[in-house]
Amino acid sequence: MSVSLVILASTALVGAAPQSDAQAKKEIIALEQELGRAMIHRDVAALQRIVGDDWICQSATGRSTKQSFISDVANGKLVMKKFVLHDIHIGIFGKVAYLMAADDEVSTYAGADNSGTYNWLDVWVRRNGRWESVATQITKVASRG
Repeated sequence: MSVSLVILASTALVGAAPQSDAQAKKEIIALEQELGRAMIHRDVAALQRIVGDDWICQSATGRSTKQSFISDVANGKLVMKKFVLHDIHIGIFGKVAYLMAADDEVSTYAGADNSGTYNWLDVWVRRNGRWESVATQITKVASRG
């Protein structure tokens, strides 16, 4: 019985071990890339898993919620054909992280071309052993020329 308790306690401690910053950064970058692929493939299940229920996005056109974002992707109002992530910078603060990055995308919104380069900031929170996006600020880079 005491051996079982030791094994159980050891397993609990290993499971509760904090994630290293390097691990967290890799996981968040992978989730950001998966988010881009999910938009391209209209993978609602992936979007539901990655984006927290309390997620909010602020952009030049206003604010959107998880529900409105996923609905726009699912019904084809937001169409993403290409999403290339670059210029990534991440900060990890325990169970909270931010990722500042840019993406080059080919996209439409409500039938209008929305393609270009975007700078954005995503806030991530580690809940129930996994990272969830909880806030996004996105700005389209003005074309030069």
